[in-house]
Amino acid sequence: MKPSELRKIQLKSRKLRDELIASPYSSVGSYPMFAVTSDGAALCHKCCKSEASQIGKPSGDCHDQWRIVGLDVNWEDSSLYCDHCGNRIESAYAEDQAS
Repeated sequence: MKPSELRKIQLKSRKLRDELIASPYSSVGSYPMFAVTSDGAALCHKCCKSEASQIGKPSGDCHDQWRIVGLDVNWEDSSLYCDHCGNRIESAYAEDQAS
């Protein structure tokens, strides 16, 4: 992979990280959001903040486990947990079932 391509990937990962840290809820509807990494892991907004230095860090590997590829809303999964800290990620509609 060219250095310029890797740089774009790192910048996108950092942008998504910063977006989730700034607001863990979606701009429309205030639904709870989480980060999805290149290896399919889910990260809560707290871990994105506490591990900010790892996310988007130049590693030379475009499949780095800390590379965020997107943000998603947890609609109804009451058993979605952060793959880093193990805490449950809030859901939009399954909160009554999680209790």
